Amino acid sequence: MAESKKLNDEITLYTVSNGKLSFSAMNYGCTITNLFVPDKNGKMTDILLGFDSLEGWKAGNASHNAIVGRFANRITGAKFSLDGSEYFLDKNDGENCLHGGFTRYEKMLWNAEIFSDSEGEGVRFTRKSADGEQNMPGNLEMSVVYRLTENNELIFEYTATTDKATPVNLTNHAYFNLDGSGTILNHHLQLDCDKFLKAKSDLTPSGEIVNVEGTCFDFRTEKLIGKDIKNLVTEKADEANLSLTGKNDPYGYDHCFLTRTQDESKVVRFGKISSEKSGISMEIFTNQRGCHIYTGNFLSGMKGKGGVIHKRHDGICFETERFPNAVNEPDFPGCILNPGEKYWHQTILKF
Repeated sequence: MAESKKLNDEITLYTVSNGKLSFSAMNYGCTITNLFVPDKNGKMTDILLGFDSLEGWKAGNASHNAIVGRFANRITGAKFSLDGSEYFLDKNDGENCLHGGFTRYEKMLWNAEIFSDSEGEGVRFTRKSADGEQNMPGNLEMSVVYRLTENNELIFEYTATTDKATPVNLTNHAYFNLDGSGTILNHHLQLDCDKFLKAKSDLTPSGEIVNVEGTCFDFRTEKLIGKDIKNLVTEKADEANLSLTGKNDPYGYDHCFLTRTQDESKVVRFGKISSEKSGISMEIFTNQRGCHIYTGNFLSGMKGKGGVIHKRHDGICFETERFPNAVNEPDFPGCILNPGEKYWHQTILKF
Protein backbone atom coordinates (compact mmCIF):
# COMPACT_ATOMS: atom_id res chain seq x y z
CA MET A 1 0.00 0.00 0.00
CA ALA A 2 1.30 3.45 -0.88
CA GLU A 3 -0.18 6.90 -0.34
CA SER A 4 0.86 10.53 -0.51
CA LYS A 5 0.16 13.69 1.47
CA LYS A 6 1.00 17.29 0.58
CA LEU A 7 3.13 19.06 3.20
CA ASN A 8 3.04 22.32 1.25
CA ASP A 9 2.76 23.45 -2.36
CA GLU A 10 6.12 21.92 -3.28
CA ILE A 11 6.80 19.09 -0.86
CA THR A 12 4.93 15.77 -0.71
CA LEU A 13 5.29 12.99 1.85
CA TYR A 14 4.93 9.43 0.57
CA THR A 15 4.18 6.45 2.83
CA VAL A 16 4.69 2.82 1.77
CA SER A 17 3.66 -0.25 3.81
CA ASN A 18 3.77 -3.99 3.24
CA GLY A 19 1.54 -4.67 6.25
CA LYS A 20 4.54 -5.43 8.46
CA LEU A 21 6.99 -2.57 7.88
CA SER A 22 6.43 0.95 6.63
CA PHE A 23 8.50 3.94 5.63
CA SER A 24 7.77 7.55 4.73
CA ALA A 25 9.87 9.69 2.40
CA MET A 26 9.55 13.16 0.95
CA ASN A 27 10.74 14.77 -2.26
CA TYR A 28 12.70 17.32 -0.25
CA GLY A 29 16.16 15.78 -0.42
CA CYS A 30 14.82 12.24 -1.10
CA THR A 31 14.61 12.12 2.68
CA ILE A 32 13.27 9.10 4.57
CA THR A 33 11.47 10.64 7.53
CA ASN A 34 10.37 7.45 9.31
CA LEU A 35 10.98 3.70 9.17
CA PHE A 36 8.66 1.64 11.38
CA VAL A 37 9.70 -1.91 12.31
CA PRO A 38 7.99 -4.18 14.91
CA ASP A 39 10.08 -4.92 18.01
CA LYS A 40 10.10 -8.27 19.80
CA ASN A 41 6.76 -7.40 21.48
CA GLY A 42 5.13 -6.34 18.24
CA LYS A 43 5.33 -2.61 19.00
CA MET A 44 6.03 -0.52 15.91
CA THR A 45 9.31 1.31 16.45
CA ASP A 46 10.63 4.18 14.35
CA ILE A 47 14.30 3.25 13.95
CA LEU A 48 15.41 6.47 12.23
CA LEU A 49 16.52 9.68 13.91
CA GLY A 50 15.11 12.89 12.52
CA PHE A 51 12.71 15.73 13.22
CA ASP A 52 9.03 16.29 13.99
CA SER A 53 8.38 19.10 11.54
CA LEU A 54 9.23 20.16 8.01
CA GLU A 55 10.97 23.19 9.51
CA GLY A 56 13.19 20.84 11.50
CA TRP A 57 14.16 18.91 8.38
CA LYS A 58 14.95 22.11 6.53
CA ALA A 59 17.08 23.48 9.36
CA GLY A 60 19.01 20.24 9.93
CA ASN A 61 22.64 20.27 8.85
CA ALA A 62 23.70 16.64 9.42
CA SER A 63 22.24 15.02 6.26
CA HIS A 64 19.59 13.11 8.25
CA ASN A 65 18.29 10.20 6.12
CA ALA A 66 18.76 12.12 2.86
CA ILE A 67 20.56 11.63 -0.43
CA VAL A 68 24.08 13.02 -0.54
CA GLY A 69 26.13 13.60 -3.69
CA ARG A 70 27.26 14.30 -6.39
CA PHE A 71 30.19 12.88 -4.46
CA ALA A 72 29.36 11.54 -1.01
CA ASN A 73 31.95 11.74 1.75
CA ARG A 74 35.15 13.81 1.56
CA ILE A 75 37.28 15.11 -1.27
CA THR A 76 40.67 16.15 0.07
CA GLY A 77 41.62 19.75 -0.55
CA ALA A 78 38.20 20.33 -2.14
CA LYS A 79 39.65 19.92 -5.62
CA PHE A 80 40.46 17.36 -8.31
CA SER A 81 41.71 17.17 -11.88
CA LEU A 82 39.89 15.43 -14.71
CA ASP A 83 40.64 15.33 -18.44
CA GLY A 84 43.10 18.20 -18.20
CA SER A 85 40.85 20.52 -16.19
CA GLU A 86 41.06 21.34 -12.49
CA TYR A 87 37.87 21.65 -10.48
CA PHE A 88 37.64 23.61 -7.22
CA LEU A 89 34.85 22.66 -4.81
CA ASP A 90 33.37 24.13 -1.64
CA LYS A 91 35.53 23.88 1.47
CA ASN A 92 32.73 23.06 3.89
CA ASP A 93 34.72 20.66 6.12
CA GLY A 94 37.93 22.43 7.02
CA GLU A 95 40.03 22.41 3.85
CA ASN A 96 37.97 19.58 2.36
CA CYS A 97 34.66 19.15 0.56
CA LEU A 98 32.07 16.96 2.32
CA HIS A 99 28.88 15.54 0.76
CA GLY A 100 28.82 18.00 -2.13
CA GLY A 101 29.73 21.20 -0.33
CA PHE A 102 27.27 23.97 0.51
CA THR A 103 24.86 23.21 -2.34
CA ARG A 104 23.55 19.86 -1.18
CA TYR A 105 21.14 17.43 -2.82
CA GLU A 106 19.49 16.96 0.58
CA LYS A 107 18.15 20.53 0.44
CA MET A 108 16.80 20.29 -3.11
CA LEU A 109 13.39 19.40 -4.51
CA TRP A 110 13.16 16.21 -6.53
CA ASN A 111 10.46 14.89 -8.84
CA ALA A 112 8.66 11.93 -7.29
CA GLU A 113 6.12 9.23 -8.11
CA ILE A 114 4.71 6.14 -6.42
CA PHE A 115 5.28 2.90 -8.31
CA SER A 116 4.89 -0.86 -7.92
CA ASP A 117 6.53 -3.80 -9.65
CA SER A 118 7.17 -7.50 -9.10
CA GLU A 119 9.60 -6.72 -6.26
CA GLY A 120 7.30 -4.48 -4.25
CA GLU A 121 6.04 -0.92 -3.89
CA GLY A 122 8.00 2.25 -3.49
CA VAL A 123 8.81 5.79 -4.51
CA ARG A 124 10.97 6.90 -7.42
CA PHE A 125 12.74 10.26 -7.25
CA THR A 126 14.41 11.91 -10.23
CA ARG A 127 16.45 15.05 -10.71
CA LYS A 128 18.90 16.63 -13.15
CA SER A 129 22.07 18.05 -11.61
CA ALA A 130 23.17 20.65 -14.14
CA ASP A 131 26.69 21.04 -15.46
CA GLY A 132 28.51 23.31 -13.00
CA GLU A 133 26.31 22.58 -10.01
CA GLN A 134 28.62 22.13 -7.00
CA ASN A 135 31.34 23.07 -9.55
CA MET A 136 31.06 19.54 -10.94
CA PRO A 137 31.30 18.81 -14.69
CA GLY A 138 28.48 17.37 -16.77
CA ASN A 139 24.69 17.22 -16.68
CA LEU A 140 23.86 14.30 -14.41
CA GLU A 141 20.46 12.63 -14.76
CA MET A 142 19.69 10.79 -11.52
CA SER A 143 17.09 8.32 -10.32
CA VAL A 144 16.73 7.23 -6.69
CA VAL A 145 14.30 4.44 -5.79
CA TYR A 146 13.16 3.36 -2.33
CA ARG A 147 11.30 0.04 -2.54
CA LEU A 148 9.71 -2.14 0.18
CA THR A 149 9.35 -5.85 -0.55
CA GLU A 150 7.12 -8.55 0.90
CA ASN A 151 10.27 -10.13 2.38
CA ASN A 152 10.78 -7.14 4.70
CA GLU A 153 13.56 -5.66 2.61
CA LEU A 154 14.01 -1.95 2.06
CA ILE A 155 15.90 -1.53 -1.20
CA PHE A 156 17.77 1.62 -2.20
CA GLU A 157 18.59 1.81 -5.89
CA TYR A 158 20.49 4.66 -7.54
CA THR A 159 21.13 5.12 -11.27
CA ALA A 160 22.70 8.00 -13.18
CA THR A 161 23.90 9.00 -16.65
CA THR A 162 26.00 11.97 -17.75
CA ASP A 163 26.92 13.90 -20.89
CA LYS A 164 30.45 14.62 -19.64
CA ALA A 165 32.96 12.68 -17.55
CA THR A 166 32.27 13.35 -13.87
CA PRO A 167 32.85 11.82 -10.42
CA VAL A 168 29.71 10.11 -9.07
CA ASN A 169 29.17 8.71 -5.59
CA LEU A 170 25.59 8.74 -4.26
CA THR A 171 24.39 7.38 -0.93
CA ASN A 172 21.72 7.73 1.74
CA HIS A 173 22.80 9.17 5.09
CA ALA A 174 20.23 7.46 7.34
CA TYR A 175 20.79 7.54 11.12
CA PHE A 176 19.65 4.23 12.62
CA ASN A 177 18.78 3.38 16.21
CA LEU A 178 17.14 -0.03 16.54
CA ASP A 179 15.74 0.88 19.96
CA GLY A 180 14.22 4.10 18.66
CA SER A 181 16.12 6.15 21.24
CA GLY A 182 19.15 6.11 23.52
CA THR A 183 22.66 4.98 22.62
CA ILE A 184 23.69 2.63 19.83
CA LEU A 185 26.81 1.54 21.71
CA ASN A 186 24.84 -1.42 23.10
CA HIS A 187 23.86 -2.61 19.61
CA HIS A 188 25.60 -5.72 18.28
CA LEU A 189 27.50 -5.38 15.00
CA GLN A 190 29.04 -7.98 12.71
CA LEU A 191 30.78 -7.06 9.45
CA ASP A 192 32.03 -9.15 6.55
CA CYS A 193 35.00 -6.82 6.32
CA ASP A 194 38.68 -7.70 6.37
CA LYS A 195 39.98 -4.19 5.66
CA PHE A 196 39.24 -0.51 6.18
CA LEU A 197 40.64 2.82 5.03
CA LYS A 198 42.96 4.50 7.50
CA ALA A 199 41.79 8.02 8.29
CA LYS A 200 43.99 11.05 8.78
CA SER A 201 43.37 13.61 11.50
CA ASP A 202 40.92 15.50 9.25
CA LEU A 203 38.99 12.25 8.55
CA THR A 204 40.13 12.04 4.93
CA PRO A 205 41.68 8.72 3.89
CA SER A 206 45.44 8.47 4.04
CA GLY A 207 45.37 6.19 1.01
CA GLU A 208 46.42 3.21 3.13
CA ILE A 209 44.22 0.11 3.23
CA VAL A 210 44.61 -1.60 6.62
CA ASN A 211 43.75 -5.14 7.73
CA VAL A 212 41.21 -5.10 10.58
CA GLU A 213 42.87 -8.01 12.39
CA GLY A 214 44.31 -6.90 15.71
CA THR A 215 42.62 -3.50 15.58
CA CYS A 216 39.52 -1.84 17.06
CA PHE A 217 38.01 -2.06 13.58
CA ASP A 218 37.63 -5.85 13.64
CA PHE A 219 33.92 -6.71 13.60
CA ARG A 220 34.26 -10.00 11.74
CA THR A 221 33.01 -11.64 14.91
CA GLU A 222 29.93 -9.95 16.36
CA LYS A 223 30.58 -7.53 19.20
CA LEU A 224 29.02 -4.50 20.85
CA ILE A 225 29.64 -1.30 18.91
CA GLY A 226 30.95 0.32 22.08
CA LYS A 227 33.29 -2.51 23.05
CA ASP A 228 36.46 -0.99 21.60
CA ILE A 229 35.53 2.67 21.18
CA LYS A 230 37.44 3.65 24.31
CA ASN A 231 40.62 2.25 22.74
CA LEU A 232 40.34 4.25 19.51
CA VAL A 233 42.43 7.07 20.95
CA THR A 234 45.42 4.73 21.17
CA GLU A 235 44.72 2.87 17.91
CA LYS A 236 47.91 2.90 15.84
CA ALA A 237 45.97 2.13 12.67
CA ASP A 238 44.08 5.42 12.90
CA GLU A 239 44.91 9.09 13.43
CA ALA A 240 41.45 10.62 13.76
CA ASN A 241 40.24 10.06 17.32
CA LEU A 242 43.19 11.43 19.28
CA SER A 243 43.53 14.54 17.15
CA LEU A 244 39.84 15.43 17.28
CA THR A 245 38.80 14.97 20.88
CA GLY A 246 41.77 14.22 23.07
CA LYS A 247 43.26 11.15 24.67
CA ASN A 248 40.50 10.51 27.19
CA ASP A 249 37.56 11.27 24.91
CA PRO A 250 37.36 8.88 21.94
CA TYR A 251 34.72 10.16 19.56
CA GLY A 252 33.92 6.96 17.64
CA TYR A 253 33.94 5.42 14.19
CA ASP A 254 33.88 7.59 11.07
CA HIS A 255 35.63 5.26 8.64
CA CYS A 256 35.13 3.47 5.35
CA PHE A 257 35.10 -0.32 5.60
CA LEU A 258 35.79 -2.44 2.52
CA THR A 259 33.12 -4.86 1.37
CA ARG A 260 34.02 -8.18 -0.22
CA THR A 261 32.77 -7.34 -3.71
CA GLN A 262 35.34 -7.31 -6.50
CA ASP A 263 33.40 -4.83 -8.62
CA GLU A 264 30.00 -3.14 -8.64
CA SER A 265 28.20 -5.77 -10.73
CA LYS A 266 27.03 -7.95 -7.84
CA VAL A 267 25.40 -7.35 -4.46
CA VAL A 268 27.22 -8.92 -1.49
CA ARG A 269 26.50 -9.15 2.22
CA PHE A 270 28.13 -6.38 4.25
CA GLY A 271 27.01 -7.18 7.79
CA LYS A 272 24.30 -7.18 10.43
CA ILE A 273 23.30 -4.93 13.32
CA SER A 274 20.93 -6.00 16.08
CA SER A 275 19.60 -4.94 19.46
CA GLU A 276 18.81 -7.24 22.35
CA LYS A 277 16.57 -4.58 23.89
CA SER A 278 14.20 -4.24 20.92
CA GLY A 279 14.86 -7.60 19.29
CA ILE A 280 15.18 -5.83 15.93
CA SER A 281 17.94 -6.83 13.52
CA MET A 282 18.98 -5.41 10.16
CA GLU A 283 21.16 -7.17 7.62
CA ILE A 284 22.94 -5.04 5.02
CA PHE A 285 23.80 -5.96 1.41
CA THR A 286 25.35 -3.74 -1.27
CA ASN A 287 27.18 -3.73 -4.60
CA GLN A 288 29.46 -0.91 -3.45
CA ARG A 289 33.12 -1.48 -2.58
CA GLY A 290 32.88 0.58 0.59
CA CYS A 291 30.54 1.35 3.45
CA HIS A 292 31.30 4.32 5.66
CA ILE A 293 30.29 3.68 9.26
CA TYR A 294 29.60 6.78 11.31
CA THR A 295 28.55 6.45 14.94
CA GLY A 296 26.84 9.83 15.29
CA ASN A 297 29.92 11.43 16.79
CA PHE A 298 28.70 15.00 16.30
CA LEU A 299 25.03 14.55 17.22
CA SER A 300 25.47 15.96 20.72
CA GLY A 301 23.07 18.84 21.41
CA MET A 302 20.88 18.33 18.32
CA LYS A 303 17.12 18.36 18.94
CA GLY A 304 15.41 15.36 17.39
CA LYS A 305 12.03 13.65 17.27
CA GLY A 306 9.88 14.09 20.34
CA GLY A 307 12.04 16.99 21.48
CA VAL A 308 14.88 14.65 22.47
CA ILE A 309 18.26 16.36 22.81
CA HIS A 310 20.68 13.91 21.28
CA LYS A 311 23.95 12.75 22.72
CA ARG A 312 26.99 11.47 20.90
CA HIS A 313 26.41 7.92 19.63
CA ASP A 314 22.60 8.12 19.52
CA GLY A 315 22.62 6.91 15.91
CA ILE A 316 24.70 4.99 13.39
CA CYS A 317 25.00 5.47 9.62
CA PHE A 318 25.87 2.89 6.98
CA GLU A 319 26.86 4.98 3.96
CA THR A 320 27.38 2.46 1.16
CA GLU A 321 29.69 4.18 -1.28
CA ARG A 322 32.68 4.42 -3.52
CA PHE A 323 35.83 5.21 -1.57
CA PRO A 324 36.12 8.75 -0.20
CA ASN A 325 38.56 10.94 -2.15
CA ALA A 326 38.69 8.27 -4.86
CA VAL A 327 38.92 11.03 -7.45
CA ASN A 328 42.38 11.95 -6.08
CA GLU A 329 43.68 8.48 -5.19
CA PRO A 330 44.98 6.63 -8.26
CA ASP A 331 45.23 3.34 -6.33
CA PHE A 332 41.55 3.43 -5.30
CA PRO A 333 38.88 1.92 -7.61
CA GLY A 334 37.62 4.45 -10.13
CA CYS A 335 34.69 6.78 -9.50
CA ILE A 336 34.34 8.51 -12.90
CA LEU A 337 31.14 8.12 -14.89
CA ASN A 338 31.57 8.68 -18.63
CA PRO A 339 29.00 9.46 -21.32
CA GLY A 340 27.36 6.26 -22.55
CA GLU A 341 27.85 4.53 -19.18
CA LYS A 342 25.29 3.96 -16.44
CA TYR A 343 25.98 4.35 -12.73
CA TRP A 344 24.20 1.67 -10.71
CA HIS A 345 24.22 1.34 -6.93
CA GLN A 346 21.98 -0.94 -4.90
CA THR A 347 21.79 -1.38 -1.14
CA ILE A 348 19.38 -3.77 0.59
CA LEU A 349 18.34 -3.59 4.24
CA LYS A 350 16.71 -6.84 5.37
CA PHE A 351 14.75 -6.87 8.65
